[in-house]
Amino acid sequence: MPPLASTALDHYLVQRQLPVSRERWNPKTPVVGSLGEDGAVGISGAHLWRLLRRFFVQAADAIEADHPVAAEKLRRATPHWMRHSHASHALARGAELTAVRDNLRHASIATTSMYLHGDELERARQMRQAFGARR
Repeated sequence: MPPLASTALDHYLVQRQLPVSRERWNPKTPVVGSLGEDGAVGISGAHLWRLLRRFFVQAADAIEADHPVAAEKLRRATPHWMRHSHASHALARGAELTAVRDNLRHASIATTSMYLHGDELERARQMRQAFGARR
């Protein structure tokens, strides 16, 4: 988890009066609260998806006047887009392909390699050619 996300999660857990230390976590306590749904259960995947979509639309509305192209991209974005963005940016900043693969829980490094762009893709092709395909 990136440091900024880890810090934000710690802050969120403290706000919800949940233990930050993993040893004290109750596995039945939802990390993400209900956000208006039944308070006894955590947020559902579908509800989180709707919240993130609403966030993208609100962000697009806020930047529309100054950045119409970016606003349009946000309007088309889905929560899965964040996953793609994370992988692409991590690789562009030098994260190892295997670390990104593990973060995304991909079974195959080939699946993760689709996030390589430009020079990284060419470098990976050259290394594969030089050393042969790894199994």
